[in-house]
Amino acid sequence: MSFSMNKNRIEAFSDGVIAIIITIMVLELHIPELKETFTNLDVWTALLSLIPKILAYLLSFIVVAILWLNHHSLFDKIPHTTTGLVWYNAFLLFSMSLIPLPTAFLAKYPTLYQATMFYGFVMFLNALAFLLMRRYVEVDAKLIPYNKMVHKSNLISTSLYLLSIPLALVSIYFSFIIFIGIPVWYFLPDKFHQKIIKK
Repeated sequence: MSFSMNKNRIEAFSDGVIAIIITIMVLELHIPELKETFTNLDVWTALLSLIPKILAYLLSFIVVAILWLNHHSLFDKIPHTTTGLVWYNAFLLFSMSLIPLPTAFLAKYPTLYQATMFYGFVMFLNALAFLLMRRYVEVDAKLIPYNKMVHKSNLISTSLYLLSIPLALVSIYFSFIIFIGIPVWYFLPDKFHQKIIKK
């Protein structure tokens, strides 16, 4: 089945899906219940119980923001879409739509290695989806020139997310280092990326 679709329509649909994903995640930040007769200690305890949820939400929000920015940057460069690109984009959106589930699980059970493994798997799926879409755009469809540095950076991120899954069995903190390190990597200057990747 072959068809063409305006790239602006794909971007608009993708933006809508991403907005819904963020909305679902923030709705998971439920306010803790207080007893009818509560003390100041009860209030502080309730507020402290929100910390894991807020941190999990913040981490996933940053990941979603990075994916959205990279998605926008990629579609801004391509001259037109193809049938293959539509399906690769659909796979990416499907992967992103799963993010609220492990985020909520990790927020509720931050010390469980199963929650960490689940989060790592979904993040790996997202990184893989974007890696495959970018490779299709540059190598298969040749819509934009191949960028070796960006491809290597995406490949490293995908590999690290995959590594975070078995690492959770050793220590969840190794996985958390990866979860935090990858977003930090994307905020570093391009010159720093070039120095590291070329080595």
